[in-house]
Amino acid sequence: MPDNLPSNQRDGGQQTSSSHDIIYEDQRALKLSHYVMAERCMLMEYASIKEQINTEPQSDTLIYILEGGFRGFHKFSNEHLIEEYKDIEEQFYHLYETDRLPYMLYEDDPLVALELDETGEVANG
Repeated sequence: MPDNLPSNQRDGGQQTSSSHDIIYEDQRALKLSHYVMAERCMLMEYASIKEQINTEPQSDTLIYILEGGFRGFHKFSNEHLIEEYKDIEEQFYHLYETDRLPYMLYEDDPLVALELDETGEVANG
């Protein structure tokens, strides 16, 4: 049976939750790993699909994913993931600040550390 899954475009293979190499500093000066950025992109994609299903007759995003396959954000090259993240960054922070993210942040997201630290500074960072 042929393998028809989209290829991994990330140098060094797929990022794992134990890999935390910083590849980007966001608009709030938080240093983000490939893994954290991929998790944030997944949150936004899920929020988009959920919104479409609740307000439209169909989710074009979900149809696109099911029709042609989707590589997955964790398999994106650093450059491609940064491009994708820049496109969703403002919307991500809007949903975060209005407590409308569809599920919890990844535990190693720097925002989690900020939430836990009373001074508003990233602990150990």
